Amino acid sequence: MLYCEARQHIRSGDLLAWRGRGPISWLIRHVTGGAHTHVGVAWWLHGRLFILEAREGVGVQIRAASAASSFDWINTGLFWREDVEQFALSKLGKPYSYLDALQTGLGFHLTQDGYICSEYAAELFRRMDARASLLSSPTPTDLVQFWLDQGASLRSIQHEKREALSA
Repeated sequence: MLYCEARQHIRSGDLLAWRGRGPISWLIRHVTGGAHTHVGVAWWLHGRLFILEAREGVGVQIRAASAASSFDWINTGLFWREDVEQFALSKLGKPYSYLDALQTGLGFHLTQDGYICSEYAAELFRRMDARASLLSSPTPTDLVQFWLDQGASLRSIQHEKREALSA
């Protein structure tokens, strides 16, 4: 499905997941045994679709979904509330936690020094749905699998190929 077609169906609180191909993504796949290497949570603001996420080297941030590479979308069916939004925004600028990334890969509990993508997303989901309290130190693939186990479906979203402008 193309992004321009899917965009109108994506809701705040839906899970967006990536299958990265770079060296860090390879390491994440190797350590976790999963296909997904990054996750974020969809968020609408003033008619624009954004991603709430924790990114390596950047920390917790907001990114325009239109600027992201192709991703997998899972409609969680969750109701986005003001208190969840306030919490999500209160964490902006919190650093990325390389220690948490290592601990998650090794199956240990996380520290509270910063966030990794799946930790931040799981915290938002826990605030929207009690079922998500089962998510403890999840990997990106764990989050995807959790929602699939809840009966959600996964759709691959492709960005349109931009044709080169001829001069």
